[in-house]
Amino acid sequence: MKEFIYKISIVIFLFLCTFFIFKMLQRPAIYDSTLKKITHTYVRDSVNKALVWKVNKPYYYRDNKNALRWDGVCYYDISVNYYNRGDWKYSFFPLFPLFWKIFSFGIQYIGLINYLLFALSIILLSKYFFKDQTLSFLENICVFVVALVLPPIVTYYLPYADALFTLTFALALWGLIKNKYWLFFVFIQLFAMTRPVFMIVGLAFIIIDIFYFFKHRNFSHFIKELSLKLYPLLLGTFIVFFLFYLNSGSFTKYFESNSVHWKVAFSIPHKITDWSAEGFGMNVFTIFFILIPSLIIFINNFIKLLRSEKTNELPTVFKGDLSFIKEYFFNFSVVYFWGIFFYVIFFQNGSLNGLNRYIFASPFTYIYLFGIVQVLKKVNTNTFLILTNFLLVASLIMLCSFPKLDPALNFNDSGFFTLFLDFIFLYSMKFMKNYWKIISLSIIVFYNIIWITYLYNIYLCDGWIFT
Repeated sequence: MKEFIYKISIVIFLFLCTFFIFKMLQRPAIYDSTLKKITHTYVRDSVNKALVWKVNKPYYYRDNKNALRWDGVCYYDISVNYYNRGDWKYSFFPLFPLFWKIFSFGIQYIGLINYLLFALSIILLSKYFFKDQTLSFLENICVFVVALVLPPIVTYYLPYADALFTLTFALALWGLIKNKYWLFFVFIQLFAMTRPVFMIVGLAFIIIDIFYFFKHRNFSHFIKELSLKLYPLLLGTFIVFFLFYLNSGSFTKYFESNSVHWKVAFSIPHKITDWSAEGFGMNVFTIFFILIPSLIIFINNFIKLLRSEKTNELPTVFKGDLSFIKEYFFNFSVVYFWGIFFYVIFFQNGSLNGLNRYIFASPFTYIYLFGIVQVLKKVNTNTFLILTNFLLVASLIMLCSFPKLDPALNFNDSGFFTLFLDFIFLYSMKFMKNYWKIISLSIIVFYNIIWITYLYNIYLCDGWIFT
């Protein structure tokens, strides 16, 4: 209970800090003496909507009109008019807009609701994934705080489906840990109705179950385990397609909408592109400090599993074994990350746009985060420095290699630098005295919140889409 009260207090405090900083940067005097000296804001051309201008104006004041941008417009329209105003909306799954409609949240409140759903997810995941770890209470709190201020979490302040997507999966894991399959079944079904990730998540279940099949070699157990996981996922997806069929007359309306209106199709990219300088920095960090290290860890785990002795004990996530559930979904998260990466590369014609959102705005980043702190604690300092320096140099080269965005490093690359500082802090905690942990964390949190408010203002002023 003490830890829960701490976490609720931290959630409220960080939200109020973010709100306060945003409100301060709406004031011309404060903006002019701070951010104006190092960066700019944006405004979209009122005539030619394809143009976005760099300007030196304070943060926007939020209203019901500018609170609905980008995907938020689609979700709101579906909540009001269902799928009756444009076939292109069939690319968006229905659970979040139905949730919005059922509870009748006002536009001005939906961002707060989403943030609270996200915070509840992190509290739930940290409660179980921090168990049996060697971290101190203060270190657990530090990791929890970092999870709440990672810059891509700005999407949890938007009227998007990401918060409900994260919460439904967290509740499904809660069902597994409580050894109640019906809870897992219900929430995975709802999870599948939130965002169209059924192919990536389904493939991740298959790959990870094959991963463990190499140890137990029991085919009937493999089929049973996989079926119990895939059934609710496929059922939830079927319900969505059936709802689309009832409204449009086509079971394949989702795929038709993607192909015709969003131009989603498999292709071999000839070059890697992006259109948001702010999003690009976060995408570069995702590639070099999430995807590559996670793959190294996954391969190492697989080698260890192959070398381990075969046992008669059949691994399962359906008996409430917390240790195995944590191990299973840590590896699962890595496969999910790479599934998202390949989807972005091969189905967006090489455009990286949205990569950081699809990975960070999901439960799998936090499952991975709460597991990686244990891995980092065991990593030799020399190994860490060699690998980190190599990845840092490679990522900076990529960061400076896109002249159409911003070839020189500046404030607009803060997405990369905030995340890198978070990463360094998580590793360095083991060397710090408690007061240095608190001081370092405070500086990092302040920088992260500044960047989160900057991204949120880009959303309000309809700048380049970074999600």
